[in-house]
Amino acid sequence: MRVLIILLLSFSTYANDKNVIVEYKKYESFDLGNLEVKGQLLAPGDLSVKERDRKVFERALYEKFDFNEESIKDIRNLR
Repeated sequence: MRVLIILLLSFSTYANDKNVIVEYKKYESFDLGNLEVKGQLLAPGDLSVKERDRKVFERALYEKFDFNEESIKDIRNLR
């Protein structure tokens, strides 16, 4: 039994002795100036966002004692 354990430990230490050298690229650049996109160029139309009123809850969601201050602010600022 002892011989088996010693053999297993010696094989595992022998396998860990390899030095692996990994070499990465030092620098890589992309030239986006020569990039061509096929298709039609369209300007966007009128982009507008309608302002909505704040939501008023019927129940007091933020009146619970286990809510922290950030949760209370988030609930009050829901739209």
